[in-house]
Amino acid sequence: MSVSKTMQSHRAKIMMRRIAAVLIILISIPNFAYATPATVIRVYDGDTLNVDVQGKTVTLRLYGIDAPESGQDGNVAATRFLRRLVLEHPVEFKVMETDRLNQAFAVVIREGKESSVNAAMVANGYAWVNPNGCKAEECPNWKEIESQARSLKLGIWSDYNVVPPWEFRKRQSKE
Repeated sequence: MSVSKTMQSHRAKIMMRRIAAVLIILISIPNFAYATPATVIRVYDGDTLNVDVQGKTVTLRLYGIDAPESGQDGNVAATRFLRRLVLEHPVEFKVMETDRLNQAFAVVIREGKESSVNAAMVANGYAWVNPNGCKAEECPNWKEIESQARSLKLGIWSDYNVVPPWEFRKRQSKE
């Protein structure tokens, strides 16, 4: 097979994987009729962003998911993907919980989209569903989406030496 045909075949496989990811996302559409409108003004990493809400900056962690940490394989790719997905776009968010540090964990939906940014990060292979931090009704669907992304080798599942972020943090704290 020629190099050109091999590249076309590879591109076709990637496209089919992306289409499958989009279809999987569509099965996990939450209802956010009561969400807060905002504009994303900064993306810190693959699961943390700043939004502007009527002139006030609010930091949000994406609820129920965990993306690779700074210094971890896949962090740059996950951060870039989230930037492309939301930076400078209007969104709506619903805070699901706050932690002991008063960090807000939210489900975020880009204006005009049906599915959440949280689900998109998982479906495209840039985040794990947090096994201890995802208790909403969407979580079982997100876990299925994660399984599909793994089997399709999307994002961090394609060729990175992936370690779940919670294990990475635990290793870092011991050093």
